[in-house]
Amino acid sequence: MSKEEKIPEGSDKVEGEGHKEENPQTTTNLPSAKASDQTSTEQKEASSLQQSLTELQTTNYQPQTENMEVHKHPHHVMHKKKWTEYLLEFFMLFLAVFLGFLAEYQLEHVIEHQREKEYMRSMIEDLKSDSTMLENNAEQRRSRIKMIDSLVVLLSSSNLNEKGNDVYFFGRSISPPTNIFPNDRTIQQLKSSGNLRLIKHKDISNSIMAYDQKMRQTLFEMGDEVIIRSAYRQLARKVFNTTVFHGMLAGDSIESPSNNPQLYTTDAALINELIGEIQYLKRIHQAQWIRSKELLTQAKQLSDLIKKEYHLENE
Repeated sequence: MSKEEKIPEGSDKVEGEGHKEENPQTTTNLPSAKASDQTSTEQKEASSLQQSLTELQTTNYQPQTENMEVHKHPHHVMHKKKWTEYLLEFFMLFLAVFLGFLAEYQLEHVIEHQREKEYMRSMIEDLKSDSTMLENNAEQRRSRIKMIDSLVVLLSSSNLNEKGNDVYFFGRSISPPTNIFPNDRTIQQLKSSGNLRLIKHKDISNSIMAYDQKMRQTLFEMGDEVIIRSAYRQLARKVFNTTVFHGMLAGDSIESPSNNPQLYTTDAALINELIGEIQYLKRIHQAQWIRSKELLTQAKQLSDLIKKEYHLENE
C-alpha cells in the first residue's frame, strides 16, 4: 500500500462531519427561497392586474363631451347681422310696446266708462230724492204764503176780536222753519275726487254744475230767512198770548184753539210792526218757492238727459 492510499482514520470522520455540517445550512435556506419566490409571484400578479385595469380604463374611458349635444344660441352666431335684421328687431320691439300701450289704454277707458256710468246711476238716485224734497218744500211754501196773506187780512180787519182762533192758528203756523237738505253725495264725490272729467257729455256736466250752483244759492238765501223769522218771533211774543201758543202744540203738529182767544195787546204800533215783519217773511217764502220750482224743473230735466245719454231708461 502506498502512502497515498494510506488514509488516516480520522480523515473520513472529519469529512463525514463536514458533510453533515453543510446539510443543515441548505435545509435552513429553503423556506427563505420559497418565501422570496412567492413574494415575487404576488408582485408580478399585482403588477399584471394593475396593468390590466389601466388598459381597461384607458380603453373604456371616453370624454363626456363626445356624447354631448352642443346647442348654439342665436346670439352666439359669429356672422355679422345685416341692417335689415336690426330693423326687424327694432320694429318687433316697438310693436310689442305699442300694443301693450293700446291694451292698457283700452282697459283704462273701459274702467273709466264703467265708473262714469255708476256715477250717473248714483246721480239719478240723488235727483230723485231731491225732487221729492223740493216738491214737499214748494207745497209748504205755497201753504205758508196763503197763511201769511190770511193773517195780514185778519190783523187789519175791524172784526179781529171775532177771529181769534184763526189769528192764533196762522200766527203760530208761519213761524216754524222750512228747510231743505239736498242729497249731494254724487256731486261732492265728483268735485272732490276730480272725476268730473269722466263725464264725456258736456251737456250733462254743465247741467250738473248749474243744478249744484242753483242749490247752493238757495241754501245761502235761507240764511236771510233765519234772521227774518227770528225777528217775527220776537214781535209775536209781544202781540200774542204765549200761553195760548203753548196750548196749541200737539206732538209734531199745531192745533187751532177753539175758545176764540184774544191778542195780548191791541197796540196799533206793535201790530203794524208785526205786519211789517210778516211781509218780509212772505217775501222769503215766495223767493224760496220760486227756487224750489226751478230746482225741481232742473232736477227732472237733468235726470231725463242722463237716462237718455246713458241708456238708463229702464233702470
